[in-house]
Amino acid sequence: MTAVDALLETISEGDLRAAVVELKELRGTGILPEGVVRRYASRLQTEVGVPGNDARNLVESAVYRMAAYRWAGI
Repeated sequence: MTAVDALLETISEGDLRAAVVELKELRGTGILPEGVVRRYASRLQTEVGVPGNDARNLVESAVYRMAAYRWAGI
């Protein structure tokens, strides 16, 4: 497991649900609200050294993947 995966695996169920809502809002408005996605992207930048846009993209894809796996019971 990479450092990125290790950090993102710690997301709580509540934060995961909030992140999915934030990403839905992003798709509708084009603006990412302050919240879970930005917080985890910031942590990736600080704790792992991932550049800004890459960090947000990683968090976005991880949120979708983790939601699918968790909610499918995988």
